[in-house]
Amino acid sequence: MHGGVTARGDDAFVRATVEALELLKAKTPDVYALLEKHIETVISGKPSGVFAWGLARYPATIMLMGPAYAKGSVVEYAGALAHEAYHCELYRRAEQSAPGGLVPRHAYSGEHAESLCLKYQCDVLRRLGLDEALIDRYESGLQTKWWEVPFDQRSW
Repeated sequence: MHGGVTARGDDAFVRATVEALELLKAKTPDVYALLEKHIETVISGKPSGVFAWGLARYPATIMLMGPAYAKGSVVEYAGALAHEAYHCELYRRAEQSAPGGLVPRHAYSGEHAESLCLKYQCDVLRRLGLDEALIDRYESGLQTKWWEVPFDQRSW
């Protein structure tokens, strides 16, 4: 457990998750606070993403992260955690705009939401010192329309 966030998976995944969380806490405490606010557990699994619908019933939710994150750059893993936490933030903002009503899926998912989450992720990556050429690769990734791949067919 790191703060209010629990990591579940093999030892390498748990270590990498804790390292990414510690990096966020040290260099971007606002991002770390957002993660703690919305995420209860980070679980090794595919595909990567959050169960934002869980926020309708609970104060925090579960995030799945592909086990490959344990083998990659800690900075990029921290950016991915920030991206997924921002989906939850979008959900909460939409929920506050319509108290008692259903949160429309497009408020936290789909092209517009992904563009906002990716922008947030790239901002976090810059603050963590990732090379701008790598950040450019992330920014151009929106063209792939990854969110249109059916959930059960995603491999990341």
